[in-house]
Amino acid sequence: MKKNFVFIFLFFVSTFAFAQSQSNPRIKFVKGNIQDKISSVKEDAKDNSFKIAQAAMDFVLDNMELLNTDRDFAALAVASVYAFPEKDFAQNVSGTVTKFGSIFYSIKDQNVRISVLDKMLSLSQNVQNQECIEFINNYVKSAADDKVRLSDVERKAIQVLSQIGNTNSFVILYDIFKSSTWGEYKTQIKIALTSMAEKNVEIIVNVIKKADLQEMMRVFDIFVKNSQISSTIISELAENLLNKSMILVRDSSKVSKELAIFQFENCNIICQNRWTRGYALVISYFDVAKTEFNLGFLTADEFAKLISNIEKTSSKEAVKALTAYLDELNKETEKGNLPADIIASAVIQALGNLGDKSAFDYLLFTTYLNYPEEIVAQARSALSSLKW
Repeated sequence: MKKNFVFIFLFFVSTFAFAQSQSNPRIKFVKGNIQDKISSVKEDAKDNSFKIAQAAMDFVLDNMELLNTDRDFAALAVASVYAFPEKDFAQNVSGTVTKFGSIFYSIKDQNVRISVLDKMLSLSQNVQNQECIEFINNYVKSAADDKVRLSDVERKAIQVLSQIGNTNSFVILYDIFKSSTWGEYKTQIKIALTSMAEKNVEIIVNVIKKADLQEMMRVFDIFVKNSQISSTIISELAENLLNKSMILVRDSSKVSKELAIFQFENCNIICQNRWTRGYALVISYFDVAKTEFNLGFLTADEFAKLISNIEKTSSKEAVKALTAYLDELNKETEKGNLPADIIASAVIQALGNLGDKSAFDYLLFTTYLNYPEEIVAQARSALSSLKW
């Protein structure tokens, strides 16, 4: 009888101990195999009562040299990274990033590396830091410099930088976009640059200040011809691009059709967006555009559109520029060199709309010259529109 009692007692004790070990994630983690360890990390993930994620990460760090190619071990690494608590990260950012980095570089499994990037993203969105961002910056730059074959890891890293990246991130991604590296991913890199543009306008402007025409056209294609970027930023960049392109013309004394169209497009954006800060530059550009038109680099339709844009500035300088140009047209017409109707019409229409009486003499003289009747009629109408 006594033996039976002892047996029953030991049975209940052992059963209780086994049950307790199964209900205690830490015991399960310490005693269990890799799958048990993964299970215990998941069980403790909600409240981290037993700090299993930290223990699991330490286990991974201690054994990754031996098991870095083991799939189950990689799964444990993924679980420990995702479950790592934000509180512990906030208390020791540098130390945690060092641990993440060791796992990232020591275990080549893509799921492990992507989990590290995912975790850095979520942590950085809640805990302000630069360590995670610079870690990813360094990885992306090194991978691009080494021309690493593009994988899901690099794609993920670029996506993460598009959400939390800093100025260094922007410069790195812009340099990658410029290069032939990862050319098949250029569209996505452009999307990343677009999402970061608003915080990096100064960087883009500095690029423009040092740019040749090819570089300026790249900036235009990425940031100016982009409906995802605010009109304010687009206008500021268009102003800087127009200004720099005019400096190129001044320094080289060479004009090309490509450059002329580029200037015209930027001027058009400034005026369409009513970017008043750039209006003085637009007036200055008018003299350059006249030369480009005379050389055949701008069409009559494009130049007429530019005249309409000059009118939109609604300034005294616009009136001076347009009356001076109408004076030029009148003098050529006196010599028998009639301008294109669309050009004469655009100038007269603009001066009539501006309504400044200083245009009176030039408009009146137009009515005495050998312009087509419809142009003369338009000049008379413009005269009646002037404000006295």
